[in-house]
Amino acid sequence: MEEVERRILNCRGRRVMFNYPEGEGAYYGKLKDRCVLRVPSWTGVPCWDVVDLIEFERPERFEAIRFGYYRLKNGKLIWASQTTLTEPIEVYKKLFVRAAKEMEWFKKFLEEVLEEVKKQ
Repeated sequence: MEEVERRILNCRGRRVMFNYPEGEGAYYGKLKDRCVLRVPSWTGVPCWDVVDLIEFERPERFEAIRFGYYRLKNGKLIWASQTTLTEPIEVYKKLFVRAAKEMEWFKKFLEEVLEEVKKQ
């Protein structure tokens, strides 16, 4: 594993903040788990995508999934996902089920993902 991936994964266990605009407030969670993958960049700046499991305790306890990414610009590793899709796990399940029912290509994508997992 390369050094940048280690740095990204070492964020596990840290506190994360979601700061909403217009007085909606800030919410904090704990980064429980993370997966990282270096991905091709069409801009020439190296990028790494992440899937995070975040535990929130307020206003109630729940776990959420967040998709985001980092960039390595001028030697500096930057969290580049100023806006992310972060939802409770149950919401992702509902969204993925609806997308698979309504869009055949998405259903095929999920099936292909599961097949790849089974191979490993």
